[in-house]
Amino acid sequence: MIVIAMLVVAFLVVGLLVAFALRRWTLDEAQTEARMHTPEAHAVAYDVPVGQDPAVLLAALERAGYQAVSDMSRGVERVLVACPGEQDRAQVRSIIEHVHSTGFEGAEMHVAHVTFEDER
Repeated sequence: MIVIAMLVVAFLVVGLLVAFALRRWTLDEAQTEARMHTPEAHAVAYDVPVGQDPAVLLAALERAGYQAVSDMSRGVERVLVACPGEQDRAQVRSIIEHVHSTGFEGAEMHVAHVTFEDER
């Protein structure tokens, strides 16, 4: 009986730790997203082509050391990337152009030339 009670308590403690970790991660993500939307933020916005998963782009950018979040604006999925300098802009462009991934329909997608929102 005591063993069962200890297992229940351990299960509850682990569940609470997981819940708090997820909450912290969600709050950190929301804080990063809010910071990217401020006028002072040096960020570029890239409209993700229809059928491409923005998570692939986010993973590639974060692996390269950039802060990036996905955003839905005017019905278009886009990726916001913290980009303080012009050299960073070129590096982000190169990363996005070289991400080869499979789209939702299974066909491999290649991005030709990346144009950011402020360049149109």
